[in-house]
Amino acid sequence: MKQNLYAWFFGGGVVGVPKRLLGLMEPLGLEFDDLGKIMYLLYCGTDEIKNDDRYAVEAARTLHGKGLINWFTDKESIDFSPMFEKIAANLGEVSPQVVTEESPFKAGELNHADLVKKLEREQGRFLTMKEKQELETAAQRYNWSYDLLYEIFVFYQKNFRRHAYDFGFFCKMAYGAKVEDSSGLAKFMANLETTNTKVQEVLRRLGKYNNPTEKQKEMYLKWTNKWKFSHEMVLLAADENVAADNPSMAYTDSILNQWYNEQIASPEDVRKQKEKKEQKKAALKQAKKNLQIKPKHEEFESAKRDLSKFVE
Repeated sequence: MKQNLYAWFFGGGVVGVPKRLLGLMEPLGLEFDDLGKIMYLLYCGTDEIKNDDRYAVEAARTLHGKGLINWFTDKESIDFSPMFEKIAANLGEVSPQVVTEESPFKAGELNHADLVKKLEREQGRFLTMKEKQELETAAQRYNWSYDLLYEIFVFYQKNFRRHAYDFGFFCKMAYGAKVEDSSGLAKFMANLETTNTKVQEVLRRLGKYNNPTEKQKEMYLKWTNKWKFSHEMVLLAADENVAADNPSMAYTDSILNQWYNEQIASPEDVRKQKEKKEQKKAALKQAKKNLQIKPKHEEFESAKRDLSKFVE
């Protein structure tokens, strides 16, 4: 009887628990009770989570609340892709992708998982773990909505992904430009394009015909945003160093730094400064010339007397 019961007990198949899942219990925040719920859902099958099965509903509700599964109540199904993504994050790898029916995207209601899925669907590739982490970090650090992050990421991928800085630094630039919504992003993007054109003009004044580097753009933004110089003043500074052996943005930066320290803010100020320098130079030249003129010696009265008539 006991042997027959043993055979019957295992005759219906076995639901196993992967050893690696047991090893990841702490990083995933799993309790032993959660393992039981995972086992029961595996027993039911991911497409057979019936609403009248209270054990299945309780298990799905608990694991969905912990962010370990997606639960589609209208279709009585689940998938474990969120759990695999968490496992991948702990391992520092790209998560294995589980092909499931995705939840619909709703404008203004994006969460991190929806954002990742939407971007992957539109770009035809899986986002790297670094990209996913940068999106999540930006959302938390800058208090941006995931809808705004979607616009920022798409713009970055289209225009800047081959540049020297990564998406995280691009987000830092956008935050520094006070991007808080779509209109602010549009203004930021327009300013970036304008900056590129203006830096090209400065480079042409210096006899350079390369495309602006990110360092050169940052330098230009420092001149105009931090030091408050107009584009006209930047071009004037570029013209000032054309006579140098090797005209450069760095030399232009030194000129503008001097002007900033001396509170020279307009072409008229530059003209007055030049006049003062010329006047000072002329005065110094005249002083040197005066030093070179030898003064005439005074003659004593005795020197004027005629002594030829005196006889010894």
